[in-house]
Amino acid sequence: DTSNLSKAEIISKNFTQLVMQNYTMQRSVAWYAKRLGITQAHLSSIIKQTTGKTCIEIITSMVIMDAKAQLKSTNLPIKEISIGLGYSNVAFFDKYFRRYVGMSPLEYRNS
Repeated sequence: DTSNLSKAEIISKNFTQLVMQNYTMQRSVAWYAKRLGITQAHLSSIIKQTTGKTCIEIITSMVIMDAKAQLKSTNLPIKEISIGLGYSNVAFFDKYFRRYVGMSPLEYRNS
């Protein structure tokens, strides 16, 4: 029921749902804004106002959460996990993961 949610909260909720469905293929804030029919600036300010986070932080946290879950719960090669998350370059995925988690995917898997 969305009747007592503000317009901003509805946009925020829709953004989060869109990200959940598309984060493996889409990390562009502009793409999400377009899908929601608002400007990127408007989307960014609504997300910041309703969640305290940036759009990129929300997209990133879903990617990292998925990566962590797969690293811990599957024996998939890291290259396969990275491809599944939309990274064609495993070195780039490694760098991305390390930046947000503070260790490499392999170190995380073995921790």
